[in-house]
Amino acid sequence: MRHLTTDLTAAGGVVKRTALRSLGHTSRQISAAVADGRLRAVGRLWVALPEADARVVAALKAGGILGGASALRSYGVWVTAETPLQIATKPSRSLPVATGSVRIWERFEPDAQPWRVSIVDALVQHARRVDRDDAIASIDSAWHQGLIGESDVDVVFRRLPQRCQSWRRLLDPDAESGLESLLRVPCRDRGWTVESQVAAPGGGSSDLLIDGWLYVEADGDEWHDNERQAAKDRRRNRAITDQGDRWLRFGYAEVVHDRERTLATIELVLAQGRPGLRRALAG
Repeated sequence: MRHLTTDLTAAGGVVKRTALRSLGHTSRQISAAVADGRLRAVGRLWVALPEADARVVAALKAGGILGGASALRSYGVWVTAETPLQIATKPSRSLPVATGSVRIWERFEPDAQPWRVSIVDALVQHARRVDRDDAIASIDSAWHQGLIGESDVDVVFRRLPQRCQSWRRLLDPDAESGLESLLRVPCRDRGWTVESQVAAPGGGSSDLLIDGWLYVEADGDEWHDNERQAAKDRRRNRAITDQGDRWLRFGYAEVVHDRERTLATIELVLAQGRPGLRRALAG
């Protein structure tokens, strides 16, 4: 016999009543679960676990589903800036503005989890509303995680306006974090040669290698507060220095909130030249 809670959990905590009935749960069982607090009703069509994502519940109550940046976050895709709840709503519907949220009035296809739009729709909706680098960081993130493939990327760009078409050649599915993407793109704008996820001296890989000798890391601070990882970082940094190259490491705030200063620091180091090359010339 199927268990209501198990089926709700598998559906992301929120599901249509019709979907539950198709799995063999009766209307009486569903109503009883709502009555005793095991489930909560979300409008007439949906039910949710008490601990279900409040953003999903709010979108459904407003007559839509998660769209844009809100949908991307539910997929685990990088989104640079915090945004109000984004609710995807079919253009044919006439609904009031939901307080503290933004409606996206566009046609869309729902995901297998029907409380959010498809990953392609979410990327298109998001890319239309943010700056180039933020859009690229989100598409990179989805591609790196295997949520989309190259054919999906093609679909995304077919649906984006002409002003966005040049972004396609700037994507890199090797990027392991949004921070890396946010640095890589403006570095290439400046004419520097930038490689992603390259083998680094001392083991492991480096987020970016600029002009063949400057190793750059863009870190989520929590990960590198781990002592074991910090020890690996120190060994790698020493090995980079020993071979006559340079390294820089930037945290979340430096990349997201102070990017121009971060880029200026990179430019300053590059202008100083490769240390190993200077020593060879001096000898």
